[in-house]
Amino acid sequence: MQIFEALLEWITIHWVTIIVVFHISLSLMTSVHVLLFKENERTSLAWIGLVVLSPVIGSMFYWLFGINRIKRSAQKKHPQTLKQKLKEDLRYQVRPIEFHWLPRNWHSAIIAGHNIHPVNYLTDNNIEPLINGDMAYPAMIQSINSAKHYIVLSSYIFDYDSIGHQFVEALAQAHQRGVIVNVLLDGIGVGYSWHKSDRALKKLGVKTARFLPAISLTSIRFINLRNHRKILCVDGKMAYIGGMNVSQNNVIKSSKHPIDDVHFKVTGPVIDQISQVFIEDWFFATRELIKFPKYKVNKYQDKAKKTCDKSIVARVIQDGPDEHHNRIRWTLINALVSAKNNVKIMTPYFIPDQTLITSLHAAALRGVSVEIIVPKYSNILFVDWVMAANFSRIIEHGIKIYKNNRPFDHSKIMLIDDIWSFIGSSNWDARSLEFNFEINMECFDTELNTKLTALFDSKKQNATPVLASDLKGLATYKKIRNNFFRLFSPYL
Repeated sequence: MQIFEALLEWITIHWVTIIVVFHISLSLMTSVHVLLFKENERTSLAWIGLVVLSPVIGSMFYWLFGINRIKRSAQKKHPQTLKQKLKEDLRYQVRPIEFHWLPRNWHSAIIAGHNIHPVNYLTDNNIEPLINGDMAYPAMIQSINSAKHYIVLSSYIFDYDSIGHQFVEALAQAHQRGVIVNVLLDGIGVGYSWHKSDRALKKLGVKTARFLPAISLTSIRFINLRNHRKILCVDGKMAYIGGMNVSQNNVIKSSKHPIDDVHFKVTGPVIDQISQVFIEDWFFATRELIKFPKYKVNKYQDKAKKTCDKSIVARVIQDGPDEHHNRIRWTLINALVSAKNNVKIMTPYFIPDQTLITSLHAAALRGVSVEIIVPKYSNILFVDWVMAANFSRIIEHGIKIYKNNRPFDHSKIMLIDDIWSFIGSSNWDARSLEFNFEINMECFDTELNTKLTALFDSKKQNATPVLASDLKGLATYKKIRNNFFRLFSPYL
C-alpha cells in the first residue's frame, strides 16, 4: 500500500515530465513510421506536423486513420489457395499480348496496360450505356427477374425507397425460385438507408454481407476505406457496372432531388472479369469462396459475331487500398500519354493530384483538346470549394473546364481520340484513387465512344465554361476559403 501511495505521489509531482516524455516518445515512434511507410512527401510532412503539434491526439489520429492496414494485410486476406485459383482463371492466364484490330499508336499503351494490370483485353463484347435510373433500373430488374441460377449484386448505397423496394422484391422472388443470390453492401454506405435494405433482404431469406463494417468486435475498421463498386451479374450472361447506386434520386422523371448518372449493360466474355471482382470482394468480407457460372457463347450469338467486322475490346481494371493499389491512376496516365486529338472527362468530383494534372497539361501542350465537365454544384459543399481552388491551375495551357448547370451530375466517363473509353465507379479524387475499392472498364470501340461523346456534348450544351477572368474576380475571402480546404484534398 505504501508503494502504491509513493508511486501516486511521484506521478502527482512529475506528471508534466511524464506527459512530455510520453509525447516525445510517441511522436518519435509515429514520425519514424511515417518516414518508413508513407510514399508522398507532402503527405508525410503533413502527418509529422500534426503528430508534433498535436500532442498525443495527432499520433492517435495517425494510428487510427493514417495506416492502410488493408494493403499491409493483403497476403493474409487473399491466401495462396485463392490466388492459385485466380491464376487458373481466364483473366489471369499468361498469354501473348493481342492487339486485335486496334490502331498502332495504341499498341504501346496495351503493352503498358498489361504491365499495370495483368488482365487480358477481350474481344466480342457489347456495352450499352443506360442513361439515369429511368433506363438502368428497369433493365437491371428485368435481368434479375429472368435469372435462373445465380445473381451477385454489390452496391455502395442501397436506399430503401420505392426503387429499393423494387430491387428487394425482385431479389427475394429470385431467391424463392431457387436462384442463388449474394448481395454485398458497403459497411458505411448501407447506413444511408439506416440498414433497412439489408434487414429487409435478410428477412426475406436473401444472403447479404457487409464490406468492412464500421463496427466490428474482431478487428479495427476504418470509415475512410470503402467499397465503392457497383456490380450486378446474372447467370454469367449479362452484367451491369458504372457509378449508379440503388436510389430513387436517379429516376429523374419522379425524383425531388434528381441525380444524373450513366450505367452500363455488359454482355460478352469480359463478364467473367466483372464477376471475379465480386468473388474476391465476397471472400474478403465473408471468407467464403463462391462459384459463379462462366460466360458462354451460344450458337446464335456466335453466328451474329461472325457477321460483324469487329466488336468492343474491353477489360476490367480494379483498384483499391490492397494489392491492386494505384492501378486506375496508372491507367489514366497511360491513356493520356497515348492521346493524339482529344480528351473528354466527365466526373462529379475533380480533384486530381499533381501527377494527373501534369499528365493533362502534357497532353494539352502537345495540341490535344482537353475538355472537362464537372457539376456546378455537387452534393458536398467543401468539395466544390476545393475544385474551385484548382481551376486556375488546371485551365493553363488551354484545358477547358465546364460547370454543368443541371441537377447534380454523378456521371463518370473518360474518352480519348474517338476510340478509347473509360467507364465505371471511380472519381478523379483522392478518395477514389487512394482509399476506395473501385471497378472500371477500359474499352476500345468507335461506336461506344461516339455514343458517349454525344452524351458528353449534350451535357456541355447545358454547361458554363470556367473563365480565367471570372476566377481572378472571385472575392478574396472565397479564395482564402477555397485554398484552405484544398490543403485537405489528399484526404477528401
